Amino acid sequence: MSSKMQSHSSIVQARRTVQQLRIEASIERIKVSKASSDLMRYCGEHAKNDPLLMGIPASENPFKDKKPCTVL
Repeated sequence: MSSKMQSHSSIVQARRTVQQLRIEASIERIKVSKASSDLMRYCGEHAKNDPLLMGIPASENPFKDKKPCTVL
């Protein structure tokens, strides 16, 4: 490649980097302590609807074992 092509390529790459940094700088940030307390509150409020914590009633469980087939 010629030096002109290389410099053009590096300028394009630099512009992409600057654009990405501007996007990242514009993201609203919150403190980890606030995010963690919000997450804990959300989990506490929704725990009663979580099938991993509360289990699935046998009548609603699609993976419940079917009655075994008996062969005479």
